[in-house]
Amino acid sequence: MLASRPRRLRLALLVGCCSALLFGALAPGRAAANDCAFNNVFQMGVLNTCNDVTNLYGSAYTEFIAQTGAPNGVGVAGVSWATTGEGDGVLGTASSTGDRATGVKGYVSTASATTGSYSAGVAGFNFGTNFGGFGVYGRHAGQGIGVYGEAVNGFAVSGFSPNNWSGYFQGSVNVVGTLYKSSGAFRIDNPLDPAHEYLQHSFVESPDMKNVYDGNVMTNGKGFATVKLPPYFQALNKDFRYQLTTLGARGWDAKAGVWKKIKNNTFTIRTNKPNVEVSWQVTGIRHDAWANAHRIQTVVPKQGKADERYVHPELYGKPLSKSVVVLPGMTPVTKPKFSAPKIPTQK
Repeated sequence: MLASRPRRLRLALLVGCCSALLFGALAPGRAAANDCAFNNVFQMGVLNTCNDVTNLYGSAYTEFIAQTGAPNGVGVAGVSWATTGEGDGVLGTASSTGDRATGVKGYVSTASATTGSYSAGVAGFNFGTNFGGFGVYGRHAGQGIGVYGEAVNGFAVSGFSPNNWSGYFQGSVNVVGTLYKSSGAFRIDNPLDPAHEYLQHSFVESPDMKNVYDGNVMTNGKGFATVKLPPYFQALNKDFRYQLTTLGARGWDAKAGVWKKIKNNTFTIRTNKPNVEVSWQVTGIRHDAWANAHRIQTVVPKQGKADERYVHPELYGKPLSKSVVVLPGMTPVTKPKFSAPKIPTQK
């Protein structure tokens, strides 16, 4: 039975109003998707194949929400299947100049619940095997920070590589705090064979926060020499120790001693012969404000989960589970093994 004319008119008006609301919300001409002939309407649940730009926009605080309750589900997936060019699976842009504006933000849980091991607010994977790619890339065009990390009680930034550097910096590195390490060395091109060899030296270690100063000085006709130290020397150092060595044929049987100890950043050397060259060395223990507040403790008990664990368990014949820290991806097979370097025999 055909509907009456007034009823058909009411239905047409209702459809027209709904269409106007839908097209108005999605801005005709800007939400191009599926079949471009249908007023550029973006449709959910179908494959949108229009090759024009697809935009969803508005002025609400939250404009678009995609949710899933399935285990291992994905709320939003972005895929770029082009095999050349700079394709982006997901692109986020924030035009705000205010504090904490974010192009892309990720949360594991907004509640105070405990999260699982190796969970991540944002995870980046690069499955290419060639050199030079990035799992996560950050860049700041000005004087900001390219990549920044925070952790209340954990590690703000952590890196692990079983076969290469866990961290690599091209440029100077500034540490505002104490640097702890298992060992230290400098590495440069060997000046004797720079194209084929490195030259490495180990750092000089000390249980004290020690500074070392040295130099050579010539005593005068009466056997005296005054050594001037840097103007900050006594403001920085305390507990001074001295080493003196006479040099050359004239100093072969000469004696040298500290005639006046350090005062006003100078000290005096005296030899029992005039005009003797003396090589001197002075050490001091730091007593500046930072050193006094962060004095090195030489023996530190292991506490909490670190107790009965090892920094390098493999050196003690222990399994990886006995490591103080087990980083993501670290397995008994991938964890690097430490061994003493081979020392070439003298020819």
